Amino acid sequence: MRLCIILIFVTLLNFSCAEPTYETIDGILEVPENRDKPNSRTLNLVYKVLKAKDTTTGKAPIVFLMGGPGGETLFTEEMWKNHPFRNERDIVLMDQRGTGASEANCAEFGEEMFEIMMQDLDQKEEERALDSIMGICMSTMHNNKVDLAGYNSRENAADFEDLRVALGYKKWNLYGASYGTRLGLTIMRDFPNSVRSAIFIGVFPPESQLFGELVGSFEKSLFEVLRRCEQNENCNNKYPNLKKRLLNTLKKLQSEPLHFDYNSKEFVLNRRDALLLIHQALYSRYSVAYMPKIIDALENEEPELFINALQRVEFIYKLINWPMNNSVMAYEELPFIDSLKVVKYMEESKLEFDITSFEGFTSLSNLHPFRASSLENQPVVSEIPTLLISGGLDPVTPPSNAKRALKHLKNGYEVIFFDESHEMFNPCFLEIARDFLNIPSQKPNIECSSIRKPIEWSLN
Repeated sequence: MRLCIILIFVTLLNFSCAEPTYETIDGILEVPENRDKPNSRTLNLVYKVLKAKDTTTGKAPIVFLMGGPGGETLFTEEMWKNHPFRNERDIVLMDQRGTGASEANCAEFGEEMFEIMMQDLDQKEEERALDSIMGICMSTMHNNKVDLAGYNSRENAADFEDLRVALGYKKWNLYGASYGTRLGLTIMRDFPNSVRSAIFIGVFPPESQLFGELVGSFEKSLFEVLRRCEQNENCNNKYPNLKKRLLNTLKKLQSEPLHFDYNSKEFVLNRRDALLLIHQALYSRYSVAYMPKIIDALENEEPELFINALQRVEFIYKLINWPMNNSVMAYEELPFIDSLKVVKYMEESKLEFDITSFEGFTSLSNLHPFRASSLENQPVVSEIPTLLISGGLDPVTPPSNAKRALKHLKNGYEVIFFDESHEMFNPCFLEIARDFLNIPSQKPNIECSSIRKPIEWSLN
């Protein structure tokens, strides 16, 4: 199943308390599907503005840029309703083109992908099944006259610029996570006069090598997590030799997949499924704490102990609009794959998987013929104040990504939380981000980020 193209940041937080209801504006933005074509059809993009609780500050708003590509945005409204950032600033949310309420294509695709994952299929059968549902989706989009040339970060960025103008904001602050950082950097490149500051979490700059570096980033994160368990006396006593046990379990699953009940249906978990489950479990500090238990449960064939991890995978699959996701990846990543780097990482991989078949490159490359110019593989050079946040355990957008981007951001600042991963929310991060938003021209005080917070392992 597809692994590296899930560049989404999902944090479900609850800031709710007994507070009065504040104003929310709902709207629809009409944009061209393809700005390169004068007679392009138009799209209706759905947005919400959560007005600041204090309406007297006049502070520049925050626009949230969701990850994915293809992740729904409006479902995060509950997270933002009582977020501290809303106290003094409007929060702007918009489902990106082709996602959520903004004319999503083949909205059921993620659910169908997960159903394929549940089946007892070998690699070739799985690829054929994915190609089949993609073929049906492509036919539907063709009948609906969808122009896939318009589903990329450049058009996406122009949509947000149109939204800013429509809402009458002089400038706004970008708040992007995962793929949302790529989108944010594109906005900074194409519309620099519209941006006051940017906060990016899990940085995915244009010059990064997503496909080429996936295997290395995944294994570095995974084996560092296992090393930390080994160094923790209680974790190691409870779950010794995790690395060896994991490699042996993956080898066994290749010939003897695990059968179990999942929501009253049979799930057949093979080696590729297990890798995806493990990869997704590395995304957050919370789920990392369960990694030893997940590996132990895979080895001992106790699915009830990793059902929650599978539910996360299912949720992510359904949250993402895959035609949008694949279109962006085909347009912006496929043309710039470093084949030598891919081969090198595969040859050195201790997990021993072939990324080219694991990811279904064939179906991705056949989606459409549109490929980006070299501009979409070049660093964004900017003087806009930018805060780059990374987690030391991130398996998909490691701190090295932020370091690359930082070289070209004159007023960029880097913060690494060594005990966090791709998804991040903690009081220190909130404090640094708040101070930066208030005075982006001033180097933020990041001292609290140096305080280590070891993983609290789930050992019961």
